[in-house]
Amino acid sequence: MHASAFIRAEAGGVSVLTGMSFLVLLGFSGFAVDLGSVYLESRRLQGSADLAALAAMQNPVQAEALATATVAANQWPHDTRVRVVHGTYAPDRSVRPAERFRPMPGGGNAVRVELTTSAPLYFGRLFVPRGRMTIRREATAAETQLASFQIGTRLLSLQGGVANQVLSGLTGSSVNLSVMDYNALLRANVNVLEYVEALRTRLDIEAASYNETLDASADAPVALEALADVVAETDERAERALRAMARASERSGPLRGLSNVLDLGPYGAQDHATQSADTGIQVGAMDLATAILQVANGSRQVQLDLGAGVPGLTSTKVWLAIGERPNNSPWLTVTNDNDIVIRTAQTRLYIEANAGAGSLANVRIPILVELASGQARLEDINCGWGGSNNRTVSLGVSPGIGSLMLGEVSISRLNNFRSNLSPDPAQLARIGIARVEGEGRIDIGGQQWSTVRFNNSDIERSTVKTVSTGDAARATVSTLLGQTNLTVRAAGLGLNTTALTSAVGDVLSSAAGPLDSLINGLSDLLGVRLGEADVRVNGVRCGGAALVA
Repeated sequence: MHASAFIRAEAGGVSVLTGMSFLVLLGFSGFAVDLGSVYLESRRLQGSADLAALAAMQNPVQAEALATATVAANQWPHDTRVRVVHGTYAPDRSVRPAERFRPMPGGGNAVRVELTTSAPLYFGRLFVPRGRMTIRREATAAETQLASFQIGTRLLSLQGGVANQVLSGLTGSSVNLSVMDYNALLRANVNVLEYVEALRTRLDIEAASYNETLDASADAPVALEALADVVAETDERAERALRAMARASERSGPLRGLSNVLDLGPYGAQDHATQSADTGIQVGAMDLATAILQVANGSRQVQLDLGAGVPGLTSTKVWLAIGERPNNSPWLTVTNDNDIVIRTAQTRLYIEANAGAGSLANVRIPILVELASGQARLEDINCGWGGSNNRTVSLGVSPGIGSLMLGEVSISRLNNFRSNLSPDPAQLARIGIARVEGEGRIDIGGQQWSTVRFNNSDIERSTVKTVSTGDAARATVSTLLGQTNLTVRAAGLGLNTTALTSAVGDVLSSAAGPLDSLINGLSDLLGVRLGEADVRVNGVRCGGAALVA
């Protein structure tokens, strides 16, 4: 055939082009089928990796066996390679997700499971002799870890008289409990989640989460009655004491929600929780009752007249002012977040004590104690792979700065925490026209953080640990009065000022011990002390696993 004839044969050209196009289309179709098949197998392998990681984290000691069994149960070929890497996972938002898992042979709080296998090719067999393509997927699971801790828990024992006056001031009515009643309250522990459920019942709220219950409008009597309902199951004396406190608190202000006291973290959105050792959050009944009353105290100021009830002092009056916790910080929190900080409430104690001896029948001693906020935050949860006995919780604690001062202040300004109080020199004694004035001040502490570690025994025994500032050892009334500057003002008369100041100094020295005991007792009742912060781990959850990558 001549070339010109072949060119004129258009039908043949179309057939060739059609054939070639069909081959290209068939190739693309085959590629799409193989690509879809590999994608589906990869997705299925990812699901198996996720399940294997969750299974491995249930028992890290047997992680490889559990992961391999999970892969086999999902019917993957026997030659599928399973690799388990132990390590630690830190949910730090400042770190890229891919870098949050760090291998740590033989330990850690997470495992990474890597699966490698192959997916079949159908049309790709023409180009790949094996007819299969290698695919690899991985998944990381971390142990669920939560810790509950509180700040401001110092109560170990109480003198009934002082405690009754403080609680009477907080409730606005008369509280008259015996030392045995207080000891029963100190012994009684309650589960926080059970308490919130009892509060929900008292408020007659249905289908409410824990957070919604805590945010609901309530008053102190209802909150204390709910606490008594929980304690009733274990301690009849503690129950009676709480119901007496509830009756006395009828004139207290509204609580504005108990979320100011309790932060339940991840549990807050739930409306119930299966009670187990891992969900147990134990707090002292007396601690919680005091925290409720402090929040409900609308005036924020309590006056106590202890009369001659303090040995070594002829009379004593006390004014107590309690401020808000900074940044609406709760008293207790449940978290795994290292950024959450809980704080004590700022507190002021002003004491007017009188003492005397010999020719000085009456020496007046006004003392102001500024108790700034202490702070605590979570640093680490280590659940321990050898069993629950090896778990630990570490807290960072910073005692608040504070001051101990001798001087005059205006009672009306005590509960104004937005302004600083600067005491004026105080008139301590007067003999005729001569008067002895004095002033002194001790400042305590800085904002340094210390690490406090709680082992499993500490957690189970509800151990309270104290962190002190480096200079707290000299924060006593004895030291303050020993450093007081005394001045005699006698309108120019010739008096033996040395003898007069020496006599006043002797009275101050004899009163220092009783005043130290009084201040320590009052601050213990409030859960704070100058230059110190007390913390307690209420519970730790080490169980379950969650996919993190």
